[in-house]
Amino acid sequence: MSYQFTELSESDYANFEKQSEAGSFLQSIEQAHLLKKRGYTIWLLGVKENEKVVAAALVMRETVKLGYIFSIDRGPLLDFENQSLLHFFMTEFAKFSRQNGGLYVEVRPNVTLKLTDDHGNLLGEENNSFISEMTSLGFTHVPFVDGFTTAGSPEWEYLKDISELTDVKSVRASFTKNAQYYLKKNAQFGIKIRQLSRDDLPDFKELTQKTADRLHYKDKNLNFYQTVYDEYQDDAIFLFAELNFDDYISEETQKIAELDQKLAKINQKIEKYPNNDKFKRQYAEFDDQKQQHIKRIDKATNQKGTAGKNVVVVAGALFIEQPQEMNYLYSGTYEEYMDYYGPYQIQDLMINRAVEHGIKRYNFYGIAGKFDGSDGVLGFKTAFNGYARQLVGNFTMPVNPIKYKIYRLLKTLIGRG
Repeated sequence: MSYQFTELSESDYANFEKQSEAGSFLQSIEQAHLLKKRGYTIWLLGVKENEKVVAAALVMRETVKLGYIFSIDRGPLLDFENQSLLHFFMTEFAKFSRQNGGLYVEVRPNVTLKLTDDHGNLLGEENNSFISEMTSLGFTHVPFVDGFTTAGSPEWEYLKDISELTDVKSVRASFTKNAQYYLKKNAQFGIKIRQLSRDDLPDFKELTQKTADRLHYKDKNLNFYQTVYDEYQDDAIFLFAELNFDDYISEETQKIAELDQKLAKINQKIEKYPNNDKFKRQYAEFDDQKQQHIKRIDKATNQKGTAGKNVVVVAGALFIEQPQEMNYLYSGTYEEYMDYYGPYQIQDLMINRAVEHGIKRYNFYGIAGKFDGSDGVLGFKTAFNGYARQLVGNFTMPVNPIKYKIYRLLKTLIGRG
């Protein structure tokens, strides 16, 4: 074994991350640029064996009292079955952190603890051996947080295997009946998907902020979205689902005209055969359809008047594309337009895009890990037929034990321990 722990060039790092099975947008070179722009100190650390990169990690430094936290989110990128490589990297990472003023290190590996179905039933066995392995290296496993957490990447996420899907038809067939129904309804409304330019980002921020206010969580600021747009470039896809009221009302009016023709013909048959109940049932069925279209027109007309404009945003979302997976990250929906099912059309479009690009996994990202019906986010994502994944979580290890004890004591004294 001739391992060498070293800082990597951007090109060496990027090439390794893109082909790594454990690669993630949180460990990408674009994420490194984003963090630097947002004021963080970062390193691209790695291990070479005979001049070949065999491990890599995007490391971020944060300032705390008495020193720094050196953290790796969704990394390092290496073969976790190779214990000698894992041991070498973690040992050298701790040493590097200590030499650069670190107080403790924090690692959230992109390693699965367990997989479950939509109801939380275990699929296969839990990967408890990895937690034991990290503990043997001197790390402490941080207890799992109940529900969502803003401390780094989510502990639970929802994914869909799209490796066997080949076209639009197979993608649609892979969804639940509910999703297929909502997409059919969505098509009737004439919702159009538009990819955003950088100038559209304030409108995107307005959408996500209103959604965050309604659901009581903290949104990212506009600068974050702009930096994502700048750094990820074509791999960051910002989308709006939009409704054109005039087009929608015109289409509904045309459908009513077609139904009126059918009703007139059936009415002639009823007059000719007044005792034939079949024609009466047909008339009632078509008339009911007509009344539904009238209601849609009335609703859209009122909404247009309230909005004061012809084209409105129904929903929006941000995706980041990686060779390993398509990631669905931040999104929003205007409450008054929820009945148009814009989010379903956005997901359908992006799953098809991932299939076209040969991506094997679609990541709906964070869920709460609760399967009792209380997680509305999970309820939406399960409509697309996937599975839940719990990661192994967060590991910490002091690299300056004396200062770390003082740090922990201070946190306890001020009620934050």
